[in-house]
Amino acid sequence: MRRIFVIICVLISILSFSQDKVELLNKGNEYFQEEDFEKAEEYYKKSLEVDNQYYKANLNTGHSLFRQAFSLIQEEDTTGLKECLESSELFYRSSLKVTTNKNEKSESLYNLGNAQLLSQNLEESIKSYKQSLRLVPENMNAKHNLALAQYLLNKKQKNQENQENQDDSKEEDKEKKKDQNQEDKQKEKEEKKEELSKEEIEQILKALEREEEEVQEDLQKKKVIGGDKLLKDW
Repeated sequence: MRRIFVIICVLISILSFSQDKVELLNKGNEYFQEEDFEKAEEYYKKSLEVDNQYYKANLNTGHSLFRQAFSLIQEEDTTGLKECLESSELFYRSSLKVTTNKNEKSESLYNLGNAQLLSQNLEESIKSYKQSLRLVPENMNAKHNLALAQYLLNKKQKNQENQENQDDSKEEDKEKKKDQNQEDKQKEKEEKKEELSKEEIEQILKALEREEEEVQEDLQKKKVIGGDKLLKDW
């Protein structure tokens, strides 16, 4: 009799543990749908405090941070942008580590690629998209973003090659003694040319925004109404 009582207590404890993290995740999902991404992040992290191996809480924390970064770029506010993107990458990598499910791994890699793309880490984003597609080849969004990342990388490399050729040509005609101020200006120009243009960043934002609309539609379809809401996550 005592053994049965202990088993029941353990089962109740496990159920309570599972329900707590799901409740917190779903509360975060509600804020995410309301586009309060900072509050969503707060609840996703509370869910992780209950279980740091919880795949969806890791993934959704990455989503909330990514959306904060996305909003900052749209508002042309770079304050905290780098930190948001780096943190989103961190949680996407964590979600990748805590699952053995092929589809979940592919989803984590795809979202990691998006964060890297927005960070302008084009080569890394290409690797992530390719890894995602190896697991789930039919992911059309990953295919689209892979093509976009490759296009932007090729364009960036061509710009760098053209700049190097111009520099070599100019170097032949320059005098041996250079004015330090002119050198500084030249370096500044080179650095600017290595960055993606505003138009290219707009391309990335539009692509990711289309996909974000799809995510929001999917979340709305999966939202559970009524008494079962706290027992399911999405």
